[in-house]
Amino acid sequence: MMRCHMRARLPRSLYPSGEGRNMGRFRNGTTALAIALAASGSLAAAGGTAHAEAGQDTITMLKQEKTQWCWAASGLTIAKFQGFGSTQTDFCNRAQPSYGCNNQPATLDDMARGWSSLGMAHTGSGLSSAATFNQVYTDVKAARPIGARIGWTSGGGHMNVVYGFDTSNNTIAVADPWPDTTTYTWWNYNDYVSNSSSKWTHSRIGISR
Repeated sequence: MMRCHMRARLPRSLYPSGEGRNMGRFRNGTTALAIALAASGSLAAAGGTAHAEAGQDTITMLKQEKTQWCWAASGLTIAKFQGFGSTQTDFCNRAQPSYGCNNQPATLDDMARGWSSLGMAHTGSGLSSAATFNQVYTDVKAARPIGARIGWTSGGGHMNVVYGFDTSNNTIAVADPWPDTTTYTWWNYNDYVSNSSSKWTHSRIGISR
């Protein structure tokens, strides 16, 4: 089982946060994203090649309602993007029918059980590792946000939703359910996979209706 409580803060991302938009769609916006990054002074110096591409799934990230419900908020965010789901409590009951929902931690497999109970036919494949940048690129372009589990170096873990990419500077867009953190952040891919505070340990890819 994982713990959702934020035992340590994620290091500051190299790129600024972005705002969520209408859910359920993929936006391919290399030029718009580059302009936004440049305007904030955060565009990578090496970025902007002729074949660069960026895009994001327009999720609306939910903030977790209980300290251990990062997984419920993340799982329901993905479900709602695909057109399913109602409340975090309902999603929790579907995902953990044997445990109950008294602020319990859970896994990506539990999240998949919740999606299946909601009627989603494709609950994805689990990875005991980070998704590769190419997997992020492929899934986001196909309107399939990724479930990500990070493990704190101090112990415990947390759930995020990966919803965007930018090939010009090898960054990914990550949404966080913890109430006191920035919701939408662009991370250097390698820094998100492994840094001094956390590592990306597990993934759920290929999630769709």
